[in-house]
Amino acid sequence: MTPPEPVFNVLADNLAEKGWAVTDDLFSTDFLYALLQEEILLFKDGQFKQAGIGKGAEHKVVSEIRSDYVHWLDEEQLSELQQQFWQQMQEFKQFLNREFFLGLKDVEFHFAVYPEGSFYKKHLDRFQRDSGRTISCVLYLNKDWQAGDGGQLRIFNKETYVDVNPVFGRFVCFKSDEIEHEVLPTKKERYSITGWMKN
Repeated sequence: MTPPEPVFNVLADNLAEKGWAVTDDLFSTDFLYALLQEEILLFKDGQFKQAGIGKGAEHKVVSEIRSDYVHWLDEEQLSELQQQFWQQMQEFKQFLNREFFLGLKDVEFHFAVYPEGSFYKKHLDRFQRDSGRTISCVLYLNKDWQAGDGGQLRIFNKETYVDVNPVFGRFVCFKSDEIEHEVLPTKKERYSITGWMKN
């Protein structure tokens, strides 16, 4: 399951240079298909909740800002597939700590589903009153995704931006406190795992 270290090296180099990084080589196709099927089953079983903004007492659902649904992964109750994903993220976290001395301690992840027409307006991932989120990560699980399907991750850099297509198996990571981003409206159901490496 462990990818060759060069994949981690490329991600780290791009994080250092640009503040964000992309690879399509982190997970095997068979693993990705199995993980997608698990997410679809959980969604059909009603295990997702509409996502909100803010944390704790400030958490609220604001559909004008984001309209996706999430299912948080519980580290104490991970399925076999989720355990494999979790372990890979722990190894990436340890690699980043060795490379950048970030002091990352924890990870948290959730499945995310964007129904047709869903979006998430421009934002930063770090909470105003909680500086724990340091590296944001997204793994896309969308089979046969086409450019016209929408749902791109738009990454902003000053006055410019880059759109990342949420294609099957693509992994994106970026600095949570620096990289503003949004999810463009999707024209069909969009699947991913999203999470954070935290101090």
